[in-house]
Amino acid sequence: TVVVNGEVRVVSCGDDRTVRVWAIEGGDALQVLRVHTYGVKGVTTFVVHDDARVVSCGDDGTICIWDPRAGSDALVVPEGHSGAVNGVA
Repeated sequence: TVVVNGEVRVVSCGDDRTVRVWAIEGGDALQVLRVHTYGVKGVTTFVVHDDARVVSCGDDGTICIWDPRAGSDALVVPEGHSGAVNGVA
């Protein structure tokens, strides 16, 4: 889960190459984040200086760091893995 503008959201990832931010009430997908080029294998959230972040990883060997308030552009896409990244914590 992540808090965006005072609202608790659920974050998911999947083989469709997306990370989705969902409203708990109503179940609507509020954001669909598309940067990964293969399936997304893991997602986690954290807070830095009261700002929420979402981190995703995938079969394309990338880790993406997102600001869920800003939309669909990844803040950082670190490089270094030569194969799939199967989890983040």
